Amino acid sequence: MNPTHADTFEATVVAELPQQLYRLEAEQPTQAVLTASLSAEARRLGVHVRTGQRVLVRRASLDPGRGVITGLALRQA
Repeated sequence: MNPTHADTFEATVVAELPQQLYRLEAEQPTQAVLTASLSAEARRLGVHVRTGQRVLVRRASLDPGRGVITGLALRQA
């Protein structure tokens, strides 16, 4: 099952946690704070995530407080 673009949303990296985890603050669905790690594909492509960056996140199906970072969000000027 391939995730669609509708499954992902944008969030801001608030903090870098140990063990390659990140605390994110989502603006869209409900102003949620969640913990996420990099997806295997993002890690393979060498995506580097830092505090303050906007990222694309897919929420975990069983735990709404967890997610997977699928890539960096494109900035619109």
